[in-house]
Amino acid sequence: MNRSTLALAALALAVLPACGARSSLPGDAPTTTSATCGNGKVDPGEACDDGNAVSTDACVDGCVFARCGDGVVEAGVEACDDGNTVDSDGCTNGCALPTCGDGIVQAGEDCDDGNQDDTDACPSRCLFAKCGDGFVQTGVEACDEGPMNADRPAILLQQGSLSRWVAPVDRAQDFVSFYSFSSASGHTGFEALQKSQIYFYRDVTTGVLTLVSQHGIDADSSGQTQPKSQVIEHFLGIPPQVTVALTDDMPSEFFFDSPTSVTGDWSFNGNSDGGALSGFPLPGSWSVDVAPTFSTGIDGWRYFDGVSPAPTTTEIPLTLTTTATLTAFETPSKCRLDCTIPACGDGILDGGEVCDDGNTVSGDGCAADCKSL
Repeated sequence: MNRSTLALAALALAVLPACGARSSLPGDAPTTTSATCGNGKVDPGEACDDGNAVSTDACVDGCVFARCGDGVVEAGVEACDDGNTVDSDGCTNGCALPTCGDGIVQAGEDCDDGNQDDTDACPSRCLFAKCGDGFVQTGVEACDEGPMNADRPAILLQQGSLSRWVAPVDRAQDFVSFYSFSSASGHTGFEALQKSQIYFYRDVTTGVLTLVSQHGIDADSSGQTQPKSQVIEHFLGIPPQVTVALTDDMPSEFFFDSPTSVTGDWSFNGNSDGGALSGFPLPGSWSVDVAPTFSTGIDGWRYFDGVSPAPTTTEIPLTLTTTATLTAFETPSKCRLDCTIPACGDGILDGGEVCDDGNTVSGDGCAADCKSL
C-alpha cells in the first residue's frame, strides 16, 4: 500500500463515525418547521393562539386579539362590529347598538344629549322637545299632557281647519234695542253689502246670550243697494231653553222645525234680513251646527268675535259652503294646545268662565273669579 492509498483510508475512517453520531444521538433537536396560526402555541409574530378556528372569541383569525372595529362580533363582549369608524351608522365606535341616550345622533333621532332628562330640549325619546310630546320643557312650557292637551274655551268656533275660541259681542242693552229694527231691516252696525254674518250677542246687564244671523244691508240707511238675495240656514242641536227671540220680517222666515232645530229661509231685496235665538247657557255644554245655503245675493260669510274691551270685534272669514259649529264647554282643559294652563285673569274665555278681562279685579265688568259679569 502506497502513501496515497493510506491517506485515503484514514480520511474515510475519520468521516464515517461523524455521520453516524448526528443521525443517532438521543436528544438531538428536530429539524425546525415554520410557525402555524392555530397550533395552540404563541409563535413569533402572533399575539395569541387558542388552537381553534373560532373567529368570535378573544383570539380571532390571524392569531390577533379581538378588538372593536375588526369587523367580527366578539361573542358576549360586543353587540355589533361593522369594521368602520362611522359612529352614526347603526353600530357605534364602541361596538354598541345605537340607543337613545348614548350621546350619538343616530338615524331616526332628532337629537341625543346623552341623558334621560325629560325636561330639557332633548327628552328621552331623542326627538326635539315640542308642545304635545307629553314632557314639560323647563322654562318653555307650563304644562304638557301630550294627546290630552285640548282647547276647551267657553265657546269654540270650528269650520274645516278653522278652530278658535270666540267671545260674545257685549253691550249694555237688550238685544231688541241693539238690533234696532226699522224699514224692514236691522241696524246693528255689522250689516254689509252682500255679506252674511253670525255672532253671539250678550246683554251684560242681564247676561242673556243670543245667537244672531243676519244678511245684507238696508238701502234706506246706507245708500247701498242690496241685490235680490236668498239665504237658507239650518241650526241643529239647539239647547232646550233657547227660544226664537226675533224674526226680521215674519215668523215663517225663522222657526223651529223640531225641538232641537231651527230653519231660516230668507228672501230679500234692497234691505237686510235675519233672525236671532236667545237663552244659550254660558257656561254651558252644547254644540250647534249652522249649515248655510247662499243661493244668490251673498258673496261673503263671517263670524264676529267680541273681544275685550268692548266694543272691539274681530271679523273671522267663513267658507260659504261649509257647516260651522259653535260648541260650549262647562270646564276648561288641564292644559291647552299651546301648553299653557287655563286660569282666570289670563284674558282667554275658558270653559266654566262667564268673562275674562285679563285681571282678577272685581267691579270692572268681570268678577275676580271670572264667574260673573
